[in-house]
Amino acid sequence: MRIRVEPKDFFMYAVFLAFKKEGAEPEDAAVKAYLEQHELVPKMQGTDTVEGEELDVLYFGGCYLGRHLGVIEEMQRKAVEREMLAEEIEGLLRQSTDPETRRTSVALGPGMDALVLGMAEDLHDDSSFGPGDDGYLKVTLEPEVVRRMFLERATGADRD
Repeated sequence: MRIRVEPKDFFMYAVFLAFKKEGAEPEDAAVKAYLEQHELVPKMQGTDTVEGEELDVLYFGGCYLGRHLGVIEEMQRKAVEREMLAEEIEGLLRQSTDPETRRTSVALGPGMDALVLGMAEDLHDDSSFGPGDDGYLKVTLEPEVVRRMFLERATGADRD
């Protein structure tokens, strides 16, 4: 989902929520459910093409969304952070030279994805992130902690 906020007349603003038509983002279902649950109906809706990608766009007045916009932004931020964590966890496991970790990840096959997503959910807190050299958000997981957690979950054995 993309969020675009545009100024309007006299301290007013428009909010556009744009959802991919193909290949939904992780937060899309939760955001749409939130809008429905809170009976937030867009003023207008339609489609648009941005950078060659077709999007379903919902238009809201900024005052109408009010405090809900912060909640929606938070949902999107958390989804992006979970994706970043999952990618980092997968990368750390792929790069591991530990024979047991490599053997276990191969044995899990497609089941590895669900395990990594669960780990990303459990490791999702402020201590897992920090600023990168470029000032952008960066994942700061300890490889050994990830490896131990992975093996504990994959084999059901305590690795301390």
